[in-house]
Amino acid sequence: MSGVPGRRRKPDEADSIEGLGAPSARRKGARRRSKGARAKAPGGRLLRLLLGALGVAVVALVVVLVLQFATGGVDAPENPVPSAYETHDSGSEVLATRENDSRPLNKRELFGGDAEQIDSSSQGITFDLQTSSLSKDCASAVWGEGVRTALTEADCTQAARAGYTSDGYVGAAVMFNLRDAEAAQSVATALQPPKDPDAEPSGFITVPKAEEDPFSRLGGGYSAAEATVSGHYLSVVWVQPLDAEDPAERTSLVSPLIALNNFRDPLYSREVQLENFQQNQEAQEGSLPAS
Repeated sequence: MSGVPGRRRKPDEADSIEGLGAPSARRKGARRRSKGARAKAPGGRLLRLLLGALGVAVVALVVVLVLQFATGGVDAPENPVPSAYETHDSGSEVLATRENDSRPLNKRELFGGDAEQIDSSSQGITFDLQTSSLSKDCASAVWGEGVRTALTEADCTQAARAGYTSDGYVGAAVMFNLRDAEAAQSVATALQPPKDPDAEPSGFITVPKAEEDPFSRLGGGYSAAEATVSGHYLSVVWVQPLDAEDPAERTSLVSPLIALNNFRDPLYSREVQLENFQQNQEAQEGSLPAS
C-alpha cells in the first residue's frame, strides 16, 4: 500500500486560513481588544481544529509508511490469482495413468533431504522450503468451486503443497495426484484465470500459512504461474518478486519459474524407476523358454 504525502500549503492558502481568525481592520480610534478576547475568538478555535486535523492526518500517513516498510509489500486480495499463467505437458507416457504408478506420494520424496532446498545453478536462484503439507483433502489446496469440482471429477487423491522463499522471490508449489493425464489437463484448464479482469475466476491454488508474510503477498503484485501435466500428476508453481506491488507492472519471471519447477524432480525419479522396472520385466519375459 503506498501512502500519498500531504500537500504543502502555499503561502496564500496559509494566509487564508489565518484570516479566518484575524480581526477586521481597526477603525481609527476603536478600542483595542485584550489578549484574552483574541484567544477566545471563533476564528482561532477553527484554526486550532484545522491544525489538529492536519496533525492526525500526518500521524496516520507515517503509520502507513512504517507498516509498508516493515512488511516490504502489500497483501494480496482475498482470492488471489497470478497475473500470467501457462500450461505445459511433459509428455510422460510412463506416468500416464495411476494404474501404472499406484504408489502414493510421500513427504520424504517431496520435502525431505535435498528437497528442502531447490538450488538452480543455471538460473542463479536458490529457493528454501519454508512450509509444506501433504493431504488427501485436495479441496484444501485450492479456493474456488470451479477448481474444486474439477479436482473431484479428476479423482484427486493427494495434494502436496509447499511455500518457498529466495533472496528476491516468494513462491508456491502444488502437486496433485489425479486419475490420468487427461484428468490432469482438465484441472490445469480449470485453473486458468479469465482474460477479462472483471470476470470471476474459477479458483486457484493456495499455499500453507498463506496469511503469513511473505506468502500473504502472492497475487498482490505482478506474479506468474506455470502448470505442468506430468502423466497423471499436475504440478503448479507460482512466483512473485518480494518487492512487487502492482499486478499490472510486468516483469520477466522466467528464471524463478524455471528454478521452482525443480519441485517436480521426484516425478523424474519415479519415471526412471518405472522405466527400469518395465525393461526388467520385458527382459525376464523374453528369457523365458517358449512353451
